[in-house]
Amino acid sequence: MAFELEDFTPAKLCSINARSEKHGPDELHPAVDLSFQLDAANTILSYLDGMLLTSLYHKSEAGGQGGQQQLEGVDEAVNLPNLRFPFMGTIKWSKEYAGYTLTIEHGLGGASDIHLVDCKVNEFRINPKEGGTVEIKFRVQCSTNLTEKTMGKLALLVQHEVPIMLEAPEASQDQRDIENPLPFATQEGEGAVENPFPSAQQTPEQAFASAVLQ
Repeated sequence: MAFELEDFTPAKLCSINARSEKHGPDELHPAVDLSFQLDAANTILSYLDGMLLTSLYHKSEAGGQGGQQQLEGVDEAVNLPNLRFPFMGTIKWSKEYAGYTLTIEHGLGGASDIHLVDCKVNEFRINPKEGGTVEIKFRVQCSTNLTEKTMGKLALLVQHEVPIMLEAPEASQDQRDIENPLPFATQEGEGAVENPFPSAQQTPEQAFASAVLQ
């Protein structure tokens, strides 16, 4: 599971850093760093790591002493409103993601939306809050197809809350089935490729007998 914002989500564009990025020995491309901040349900932590939500949150059994009761219509498995470590503070998350597409809603109808491709997403800061929400800050870096018009639009959005969508790259289509990671078919059929290591499918006794009889 990858970190994504699959639908337009309000986020504050905190700052912009315009810079140049070296591509090759002599070629410089314009680049930009965008720092965002958003508040979201703590379930978003599962997009960073499957264990992060339950590591930081739990459901207090002291419902009558300040703990929150089960919310109607909310799956109990994800209804974890209480902080395990209230004094932990902001957490730095160092993982970096690449190949993302960032869309910033701009204007009406979508024709003026800002699309940035082949972005890196990094510099995560997680501030868990009591009640089941988290404040997340992160940076989006882009150096592909930046124009003066795009940079001008971005500059006007600094310190404003804007709807953004962040899409992860699609998984490669040529990934092999994990049940058969070898480059040949394990069963006969159309398109099957001969196994160059037939002994890998033999028992030790069969392999020994084949070697002796050759």
